[in-house]
Amino acid sequence: MTAQPLGEALRQVMRQVPSPVTVVTATANGEMRGITIGSFTSVSLEPPLVSFNVARQARMHPLLLQARHFAVHILGAHQVALSQRFAEPGRQGAEQFDGLAYRLNAEGTPVLEGVLAVLHCRPYRTVEAGDHTIFIGEVVRIETFAEGPPVLYYNQAYRTVGEMLAPGFPSNAAPKSAKS
Repeated sequence: MTAQPLGEALRQVMRQVPSPVTVVTATANGEMRGITIGSFTSVSLEPPLVSFNVARQARMHPLLLQARHFAVHILGAHQVALSQRFAEPGRQGAEQFDGLAYRLNAEGTPVLEGVLAVLHCRPYRTVEAGDHTIFIGEVVRIETFAEGPPVLYYNQAYRTVGEMLAPGFPSNAAPKSAKS
């Protein structure tokens, strides 16, 4: 029996961790593009920072490095098709938006209509990490449009939030460490 390469073993383990599904859009040098992201997370509240990872070979990578603003779209459970559309590697930039409801914000960034929320960001920092770049953005404006369950990606399938197992911590409290 041949041992599985460590990277593939990591992929298998990470399939057991649910990921949020977002679409990041940006414009640079007259090209607009979007990409589906499964590595989105908040980083800091002061200043308000978020992050996501993009493979260096992705078409969106050089555009994000040049963009002065980008938008992170929080997708609802009804928007799996939108996620799939921006995950298709063969679509050209403008073609990604054909037939979709969107507008350009003041910075020229495409903003998709009908999503749960949009975080408008300016680049804060990038970090090279293996074959990916971690993009950290400072949130400069938030638009919320709807309430509802988000779309998640888990074990190679789109899903949504399940039943509550236990209440979480209040937003002003944090879990106590084992030393407490």
